[in-house]
Amino acid sequence: MPKTKQPEAEMDDASPSGGTEDDLTMARVMYIGHVPHGFFEKQMLGYFSQFGKVTRVRLSRNKKTGHSRGYAFVEFQYPEVARVAAEAMDGYFLFKQRLSCKLMPPNKVHPQLFQGANRKFKVIPWRRVERLRHDRERTPAEHAQRVVKLIRKDVKRQKKIKEAGIDFEYESLSIPVKPKKVVFE
Repeated sequence: MPKTKQPEAEMDDASPSGGTEDDLTMARVMYIGHVPHGFFEKQMLGYFSQFGKVTRVRLSRNKKTGHSRGYAFVEFQYPEVARVAAEAMDGYFLFKQRLSCKLMPPNKVHPQLFQGANRKFKVIPWRRVERLRHDRERTPAEHAQRVVKLIRKDVKRQKKIKEAGIDFEYESLSIPVKPKKVVFE
């Protein structure tokens, strides 16, 4: 379906945030850009509640590290409050960062935008998870598979040393290696 141009009358009503004035009168969601480090969900909820009732707050975070990605969305109970907050906070300096606040028209708000909002972010201890995975006890079949792989690598290493013209010999890993963890009954 080809795009049609908007009539001139509608383009006059267009606001900088992309929606028309009619869309923005019903806007309750505010986009906040350039959010400084240390201004997280709890602080946002406390700070923006001075304007009126805040229903939901979502700070975008990195899935791997849990650090803030620098932008957030705040939903107010009433559109008038959202408009006042966006006008007051746009260009406001907070922790040496200039905030960028824009109203989002209701048709631009994704249904899953606030999925996982209004709850404390739980950092996943990836190092601990990986350490436990690495240090777990192996089954005899897994251990045998690891030994076979080690022997294959050792043979390959010896072959490379000989091809390089280096006269070096060492005891190879032909004997199956016993697991480090010994279980006594």
